[in-house]
Amino acid sequence: MERLGLSARWSVSEHRGRHVGRAPDRILTVAVVAVWALALVLGAAYLLTGRDTTSNAAAIAGETAVSRTPTTRAASPGAASTSATSTTIRRRSLTVVAGGDVIGDRKVGDYIDAHGGEAVLDGVAPLFADADVAFVNLESPLSDKGTRNAAKDVTFRGRPALVDGLAAAGVGVVSLANNHALDWGSEALLDTIARLDGAGIAHAGAGVNLSAARAPALLETGAGTVALLAYTNVVPEGFPAGDQRAGVNPMRPDTQRILADIGAAAESADWVIVSVHWGIEYEGETAHEQRVFAHDFVDAGADLVLGHHPHVLQGLELYRNKLIAYSLGDFVFDHYSRATGEAFVLSIQLAPAGPPSLTVSPVYLSDGNGIPQVVGGAEADGILTRLSAYSKKLGLTLTRDGDRASFSPT
Repeated sequence: MERLGLSARWSVSEHRGRHVGRAPDRILTVAVVAVWALALVLGAAYLLTGRDTTSNAAAIAGETAVSRTPTTRAASPGAASTSATSTTIRRRSLTVVAGGDVIGDRKVGDYIDAHGGEAVLDGVAPLFADADVAFVNLESPLSDKGTRNAAKDVTFRGRPALVDGLAAAGVGVVSLANNHALDWGSEALLDTIARLDGAGIAHAGAGVNLSAARAPALLETGAGTVALLAYTNVVPEGFPAGDQRAGVNPMRPDTQRILADIGAAAESADWVIVSVHWGIEYEGETAHEQRVFAHDFVDAGADLVLGHHPHVLQGLELYRNKLIAYSLGDFVFDHYSRATGEAFVLSIQLAPAGPPSLTVSPVYLSDGNGIPQVVGGAEADGILTRLSAYSKKLGLTLTRDGDRASFSPT
């Protein structure tokens, strides 16, 4: 700008002096100065914005090509070191598809031995096809290592081949925070984690120590960065992770730590999902304690809460425009009653602002081996009627459409 000022003063001085007749020269000078000024302004604008405004507008409009499959981003363990900075924005809805408890033992294990790990989820895999994040609770270690925990009545150690089955179905992240993760000790747990890592399946809720168990799984999706944290309120003796001990991420006794972890994740990720193992086994009514915890999680920054453990389905609730699924039921699990065989796959579209929409696909687990299949007709009606009744008590009304149920804010 100083250059422009000097040129202007020089032109005025010449105009007032001897060479009044040189108007073309003055016009040329003014034109040059104007071009220079425009160049300076445009250059300053570019430096201030620091980016190509055309490509930025396309990104905001969601036109940038992105992969549908999420990839895990390494996270430093623990809330204090959850330092990943989100590089994306909520430019579109996030689609999360979730199922309940999965084991690879007992009759499920026999099925895997006969048909292979990838056959387990063949009947439900299409439901995960369009997910940005596909989730289940992995209720058993998948390993051939370790020593059985003789202090427990019921222990699981699933076939390692089920890892490939989860990956083939599109499952991208699992919770390990549950009361069976250490059924065969830390060796089987850590072997399971290594196998999941090898298959590209993210995990949260258990690890080599408490810091690792607290760390969220970070997933990069076309809708932004997703942080999934996992906790269990059902904790057998010897299961909690410690500073020097492998184990699970417990909800108690320090619940304030959980809220701090969720808050830290909300500051560094675009979306926060909380997975929690809780509730009363075989009880369809949601316990008061579950609701208190779930509301606290949302208040701390969770966008979605996914619950499991009761082995039966429980209701859905909207709290402050965030969805809470109190129990997804079992998903791959042999069972001994109609109620424990009824399940559903939940597909949720989390909106950049406002309440989510969702679709419920009813599933029944085979009476013979616990393998899931999408069902219709009377079987679907029974599952959807039960889920709708539980959800209505929590203030959420589902709309029936044939063999599916849904909720939409519009």
